[in-house]
Amino acid sequence: MKQEKLILTALSGLALVGVTFGMARYGYGLYLPQFIHRYSLDKTTQGLIGSGSYAGYLIATLIASWGSGRFGPRSMLIASAFCAALGTAIVAQASSTLMLAIGVIVSGASPGIIFPALSDWVTAVANSTEKNRLFTIMNSGTGAGIIVSAGLVAFTSVSMQYAWWLFSACAIVFGGLAAWLAPAKRVFHQTKASSLTADAFRLRDLVFPSALPLYSVAIVAGFVTAIYWTFSVETLSRSLPGAWGIKDPALLFWMVTGFSGFLGALTGDAVNNKGLGHVLVLTMVAISIALAILGLFPNIILLVLASGIIFGAAFIFITGLLGVWSMAIFPHRPSMGFGVTFLLFTAGAAAGPTVSGIIASVYGQAFVFNLAALVALSPCLACKNATRALGNHAI
Repeated sequence: MKQEKLILTALSGLALVGVTFGMARYGYGLYLPQFIHRYSLDKTTQGLIGSGSYAGYLIATLIASWGSGRFGPRSMLIASAFCAALGTAIVAQASSTLMLAIGVIVSGASPGIIFPALSDWVTAVANSTEKNRLFTIMNSGTGAGIIVSAGLVAFTSVSMQYAWWLFSACAIVFGGLAAWLAPAKRVFHQTKASSLTADAFRLRDLVFPSALPLYSVAIVAGFVTAIYWTFSVETLSRSLPGAWGIKDPALLFWMVTGFSGFLGALTGDAVNNKGLGHVLVLTMVAISIALAILGLFPNIILLVLASGIIFGAAFIFITGLLGVWSMAIFPHRPSMGFGVTFLLFTAGAAAGPTVSGIIASVYGQAFVFNLAALVALSPCLACKNATRALGNHAI
């Protein structure tokens, strides 16, 4: 019975992650051409709305990191689904640029709320071995959401409004399922080695030597993956011919990365079998290779697609690894540690496109990809610390 409940929990979390990330958050980028046409958005307005989504995500992460530990994961999952349902509904019926921006910002907050709550949910229902597999299966839901979103654009005649109403309905359905399964009480585990209580939070509970490698990897990973997401689509659009039966060649990139992202569900098993340090090295090397391919061979179609496949899997792997690592470092406060980790990941992601854009204007886009490929290898230096943090055996 427990195994059946774990499977249902994994699928429920996967579906809600797919809605909040693959639809509510990334939907803006997928439907941007239609938004530009409908609302006559200039470049500045496009950027401001996109930045607003990031801001909503950051603020929501801070609130959820505190709220999940105080009110329990069920409340935060409901809040996440509510933001996704409300935000996508606002976008669906938006009659002005202002309403569109509000909808995108509210939608963008939903994934920031869900991840800290997922860490508490997983910690509450699974043992140390099961929770790695459970969390990383949930985390791979991003790929499912992207596939559905991109598929609606590429292969159907569903209008933008109906698509976003569908996103809203999915948020309500899968949010309700998650709320039914998730524990209502807050999650806090006390061990013999600690007398910490949930209400006695101190800064040093988050800032200590074994957490610093985790934070540094989160920043670098966010930085380099954002560069890939920002510039790879344009590279793919130039590299692929337009006669593939797809409205926009860039949509093929989204679907390729979405499908390969399902491989990220294997992250937990990989950590259990090989250890976090080894898997982290391979993942960052994969991200580096994906970036280098675009820097060195941007006009070779098959290599560009291979880059997308590698990156799609590696991106879900690295976010899963950060989650597993965070839960191991912060067993007493999974949601708080998780929230800070992904806050730093998002901060790195926010800085990546800006810094790389400045560099690209001087040295070119290929140089940026190659430089980012080198930067992606730097977290490999933290692998020894990662292995030490989790002990000599895989968790």
